[in-house]
Amino acid sequence: MKIQTAKPGPARSMIIIMLILIILSGCSGRSGAEKKNAASPDISDLEISEDLRKVFSERRGRLTDQIEDGVVIISSGSFPSGGHCEYRVNDNFYYLTGFDQPMSVVVMEKGSPGSCSLFLRERSRRDIIYNGGAQLNEEKMAAYGFDTIVPYSELQGLIGDYVGKDTPLYIDFRDWMLKGMLLTETGKQRQPETLVREMAPLVEEMRVFKDESEISRMQKAIDITGDAFVNACRICRPGMYEFEIEAMIEYTFHRNGAARPAFSSITGSGPNTVTLHYSENSRKMEEGDLLLTDIGAEYGYYAADISRTIPVNGHFTKEQREIYELVLKAQKAAIDELHPGSPLYGGHAKATAVIVRGLFELGLLTDTASVWQKEFYTIYQINHYLGLNVHDAGNYGFPGAFIREYMAVDTAIGRPLEKGMVLTVEPGIYLREDGLSQLSEIFGGRVSEAEIGEFIDRVLPVYEKYENIGVRIEDDVLLTETGHVVLSQNIPKEIDEIEIIMGRSRNRWLKQ
Repeated sequence: MKIQTAKPGPARSMIIIMLILIILSGCSGRSGAEKKNAASPDISDLEISEDLRKVFSERRGRLTDQIEDGVVIISSGSFPSGGHCEYRVNDNFYYLTGFDQPMSVVVMEKGSPGSCSLFLRERSRRDIIYNGGAQLNEEKMAAYGFDTIVPYSELQGLIGDYVGKDTPLYIDFRDWMLKGMLLTETGKQRQPETLVREMAPLVEEMRVFKDESEISRMQKAIDITGDAFVNACRICRPGMYEFEIEAMIEYTFHRNGAARPAFSSITGSGPNTVTLHYSENSRKMEEGDLLLTDIGAEYGYYAADISRTIPVNGHFTKEQREIYELVLKAQKAAIDELHPGSPLYGGHAKATAVIVRGLFELGLLTDTASVWQKEFYTIYQINHYLGLNVHDAGNYGFPGAFIREYMAVDTAIGRPLEKGMVLTVEPGIYLREDGLSQLSEIFGGRVSEAEIGEFIDRVLPVYEKYENIGVRIEDDVLLTETGHVVLSQNIPKEIDEIEIIMGRSRNRWLKQ
């Protein structure tokens, strides 16, 4: 993952709309009756239930158990939030409440067992006419387990009362609007700023461990993403644009009940496969290209994150196959390392060792003990948490500033893995066309020009055969009590599977 980008312009949007209309009109060979009878998605699991209400109530109880006497105040966010063009609820707020309406605040008092008040914005008739919905206080209280529902306009007065009584106020410091409101009030009443305390790390540590309700939504997001990938395989061919693949992927997301992509979809072909966060998706794909997709649906606010790399014409070349098989071997070795008690980045160390050995055997690396040579090919750590955010919250067991130092060494670092964690595993190899010419810029302060020159002389004839080949394979893995489960195990990634699917793209229906 992946960066947020602007929405496509009018011309690109029209092309995407036309592509979807063609798909819906039967390019896969189905009759109108068959399309009419296609199963509708089941999104009933998104409704608040008694079981879910208990889950959110239990989370709030666990949070207040961890703080001293005081009050937790957390807001849902306003328009827009979270880097999305539309409103998206604050992750921590949703985790604690299951409620997702903007301009909402929940207040939980430590000293009052069960106390949970929802401050809900008062909506004008004009607001309801324009945006829909209604002010359903009693229904909200019953469905979500709030003890009281209070007009949002009364929040400022309540905060003033708490500050006047020297009550500690626990908030998420990244909520700068709420933090500013509280600090203004402490200043007005000449109270110490230390009354305002950070509570986000407590919630984020809770979020590291997924419960059954979370795993169920993540599995649904992953399954939808898998269908989108298969559909992309079935339509992909030389002459198409990258954004046509993106359109099919995101159509499949929405068709199956996903509200949005969990991040900006990456569909990079040819030379774009070696750019990690490529997102323009505007190139026309050519014969002999690879296409790297890094995609994920968001279902019920929970993310999937899946990467696959496919040949645009349906068949891997010898060089593409060699790099792909090496990345796949490294990924499988990394997944095998995931079990309770192992260091979080043990899988990364294992994958790096496999890739280094493989690159050496291909002639792309001359010394398996050379740290700088390994760093040249090892660009990022291959694991991150997954959940309400594609790079989900939680402590990795060491300061983030140290990650680069451990990127290419054999030491397995990080906190011990535990049941309930969900991690991505995404090794990759990216052979940039101008990669060797960048060596002096990258390593000139550490390595002599003579050593760099000797390396280039030895690997250049081999490197040229693999230029502009970028391969990333990513799966989502749940830690269990005794090992792990690959939640995305049903999404094809073996070379034969991919080539078979793409070979049948003219004869098989799209996955709904």
